[in-house]
Amino acid sequence: MSNRVTLTRRNFLRFGAATAGMAALAACAPAAPSAAPAAGGSAAAPAADTQVVVEAWAHWEQGLQWLEDAMNNYGFFEENPHISLNKIVAPFAEIHDKMLAAVSSGVGVPDIMRVEQGRAAAFFKGDEVGFSDLTDLIGDRLNDLVLGSAVDYWSWQGAIYGIGNEVNACALAVRKAVFDEIGIETPFATWDDLREAGAALKAEKNMSVISFHDLHSGDFQIMLFAAGGLMFDENGDFGGINDLGKEILEYQRSMIHDLEVASIAPVTGDATWAPPIYWEAFRQGQIATTMGAPWHNGKVGRDDKIGPGQEGEWFLQPLPAGIGAGIPTATHGGTSVSIPKGAQHPEEAWKVIEFTHLTEAVLEDAIQRGITPSYKPVLDHPVLNEPYDYYDGQVIGELYMELAEQMPRIYQSPWAPEFHTAFQNIVLTPVLQDNRSDYDQLFGELEVELQRIKSL
Repeated sequence: MSNRVTLTRRNFLRFGAATAGMAALAACAPAAPSAAPAAGGSAAAPAADTQVVVEAWAHWEQGLQWLEDAMNNYGFFEENPHISLNKIVAPFAEIHDKMLAAVSSGVGVPDIMRVEQGRAAAFFKGDEVGFSDLTDLIGDRLNDLVLGSAVDYWSWQGAIYGIGNEVNACALAVRKAVFDEIGIETPFATWDDLREAGAALKAEKNMSVISFHDLHSGDFQIMLFAAGGLMFDENGDFGGINDLGKEILEYQRSMIHDLEVASIAPVTGDATWAPPIYWEAFRQGQIATTMGAPWHNGKVGRDDKIGPGQEGEWFLQPLPAGIGAGIPTATHGGTSVSIPKGAQHPEEAWKVIEFTHLTEAVLEDAIQRGITPSYKPVLDHPVLNEPYDYYDGQVIGELYMELAEQMPRIYQSPWAPEFHTAFQNIVLTPVLQDNRSDYDQLFGELEVELQRIKSL
């Protein structure tokens, strides 16, 4: 069966034309040189001198290439021969800093910017957000999106400034084979079950049941979201200074230091999440589970992760319950497509975004990169629901479809990077690395630093 899907003209006309709200975008930028499309269909092909080049920026090549491939493979260019895409790629920090400077000065602004969720906060500082509000353009199709992954990271004070195309539904990847060998039943219903299994695993195989990051707040945030908590509240304030935060920290600390059934995640330098040294620990049989979004553990058999050698030994399960609300998933990570204020071609930029994110053309990134799309109407597509040999033939798409329906909603914060760093330095690292458990003292120091950050 071919992995390609042809977008029909009927579906294109249903999802492809976006006229509502265009006046608002056009008011923020110079008039686009191309003719506006007629209601319910595409504009007639303009003359050559009215060709529109939509400039798009991102921090990795495939993040723009899949957009162009989707436009080519699913019929966008046939319907819009006057539009082309100019792809600009630069390193992560450089491209985000350049974007921030562009929207601040109004000079050199692209038409589309891919904004990584960890850098979105910088654009929410000050009196005016540097991106166009997409809320009205998306309209009722918000119901077609998994909002916790698709829009929440790029939303502030009720407005949506970007769309992410990935369902970053977190799950627990379990090396079932090693637990089968010692008679431990999986999946794990609760975090207590995981802890008890860890004691047996340590005794029988000298393996850690899980590793927790002490230099990255991702594990804490995933568990906090799954417990029904918020990393940031609706005002952007830090949401982990409470009993729920203490319970999660104590669970991780005790697993590492008291019971010695978990380990600190092996990382190096500035690569504090999952560099090669992290996955090497799994290849060497040192760690038996890992939690994260599909981009992290959805395809652990890829060469850039565990790679060949453990086929059929793993499976994916919902996050365990037993702490707080016990939501079986969380959201983690993602990158938007956003339209900067001052873009030269906002209408055409929206046509690109709408086509690639709000039609089945979003499957192009799933085919290329193995992600699960945040556009719900395609989640039952065969390309997303094929058995995965590494997970012993499990149809992981079915799990992600189930988790997508239970995705918690979250908030972004203008101070997110600074708050994450403060939490890591003042609380997380001392707890997990230094075995501190004086949470009230640590939280008190953190509150002082958070207030200092907000005052800058």
